[in-house]
Amino acid sequence: MALLLGSAAAQDTQGKPELVRDSLSPAVDQLIAQIQKGVQQSGGDLERQQAHWVMAFSTGHYKADPLGAQAAREVATQLVDRAAVQGDQVSARAWEMDVWEYRNPASLTFNIGQDAAGDREQVAALWPTTPEAGSLGGHDTERVAATLTGEFNDPSTILVLLTNTAASVGASSSELLGTSAPEYQQVLQGWTRLQGTQDGATVNLPYTVKSPTGELQNQLQAVVFIPKTFTGASLAQPRSELLKAGPAAAQEAQKPANAGPVLGLLLGALVLGALAFFGRSLLRGGSRGSLDIEGTTFSLRDLRAGQPFAVIAGPGYVAENGRSPVLIPGFPPEAVAEISLKGKDLQIGSVHNALRLDALNGQTLPGTVATVPLRPSQPDHVLEFSGELPGPGGVPKPIRRKINLNYLPGE
Repeated sequence: MALLLGSAAAQDTQGKPELVRDSLSPAVDQLIAQIQKGVQQSGGDLERQQAHWVMAFSTGHYKADPLGAQAAREVATQLVDRAAVQGDQVSARAWEMDVWEYRNPASLTFNIGQDAAGDREQVAALWPTTPEAGSLGGHDTERVAATLTGEFNDPSTILVLLTNTAASVGASSSELLGTSAPEYQQVLQGWTRLQGTQDGATVNLPYTVKSPTGELQNQLQAVVFIPKTFTGASLAQPRSELLKAGPAAAQEAQKPANAGPVLGLLLGALVLGALAFFGRSLLRGGSRGSLDIEGTTFSLRDLRAGQPFAVIAGPGYVAENGRSPVLIPGFPPEAVAEISLKGKDLQIGSVHNALRLDALNGQTLPGTVATVPLRPSQPDHVLEFSGELPGPGGVPKPIRRKINLNYLPGE
């Protein structure tokens, strides 16, 4: 009987959808890069100055979307792991239509020290795990920005709002603050909202859920606010050195000390590996640099020409054939367009019956395929999709959406 029960339990666990945590890693890298850029534009230097990382979680969707809630916590944990160092502070908050207290706020700030593993556990324990009591769902991004920039008003603050959508949404009885409200406009006098996507997010945070029926693609969004003048106390060492002295240094210390006899072999393997890599690169249509589409970034260094490497789709799209999704809010959970390399250019072709790519940079396309030049002199492009999708009651609803595409040349 015990064996049968154990087997049933194992099957039940295997049958549950699971978050693929590593799938968030590229998005967290991009989030960190945007924060570094924003701090620099505000006159700060994250490499040499302390920061106060305020991670604020929109919890209105937590009950209906527990894996989305887990993904938000994972983003916050990875961000702190890979960006925060000794001397920094980390604070946590929860919000829906405004900030709500899930714990005494005084207990939700942690000072980063030297114990990387211990700090990680304590920081992860700060994050909220439930929605607000009596929650009706929804969230007011602008209202919570006004609240939290008032609470955390020191010039070293980096405010990161993690949410399922950057746009404010609420029940019909809820009154949203809105971007034109005096309270929010006051925020923008002292803070910069880092813009990255058309719908108000700084970056999209796509992630993968593994289920018995396949992989499901979904996404969160991050909205970041930085003081217009960023200043922080000096770090004891440059941030990059302190980060290297963390878990990575511990792994390095575990390597055998007597590596001398095999050094030549290792160097030889590295040389051969490098030759093989560059040989493959020459055989592929890999333009150097990367591509940013509405906050989702792809490296172009090692892609094979003529084969689609990404798909434009809506949240809920199930990835196929290893093609990475670019998830666009409002699009259906189906492939809308495929992206591939063609020589030194990018080719984007419609594959959806009701939603079509019909313009590039304001010029109507003669067909449903756009060739986008990847040139440092012309890095920014705008794709325009239009069509009709089923609305309430099956009534067709017209949709038109512009998507920003940016080419980032490599070295």
